[in-house]
Amino acid sequence: MPTVHGVLLRVDGCGVLLTGGAGSGKSSLALELITRGHALVADDAPLLSLDGAQLMGRCPPLLQDLLQSPTLGVINVRRAYGDTAICEQTSVDCVMALCDVRATTPSLDGHWGETRLAGVALPSLKLLPSPHRLLGTTVEAAARVLRTDARSGDTLRARQSFAMAEAQACN
Repeated sequence: MPTVHGVLLRVDGCGVLLTGGAGSGKSSLALELITRGHALVADDAPLLSLDGAQLMGRCPPLLQDLLQSPTLGVINVRRAYGDTAICEQTSVDCVMALCDVRATTPSLDGHWGETRLAGVALPSLKLLPSPHRLLGTTVEAAARVLRTDARSGDTLRARQSFAMAEAQACN
């Protein structure tokens, strides 16, 4: 299985993999989501495996319960926030990539795409961190949208088609 640099969380019943370069804000966003009641699975290098066609993630034993905060150092999340702040393993349901503002075309921000991990196609969303954006709220809303779409049978392809049609209508 591939090693992925990122933070894996369970957000409103959805496995969210936060990716991005060093210093992009993954751990800070994860800490914000943990304080809102969501659960950490793994910081830095989640272990991925396939269970049939479903991608699963868990934490390497050495890093269990730990989150590296650029401001606070290493935090034992279970000790600081309780047992409910930790999830032993989760499905990986989507990827949210924190992008460098200088390296990203603004028109790509906020558009659903697809990322392949271990041969599994996952919905992905590119996010541009800025002081004026509420990324915790955005991640929560995206997780809820994905969960609702899954229940209703809506698909990523339908969402992409709608976004492309919407973009063309605006041009």
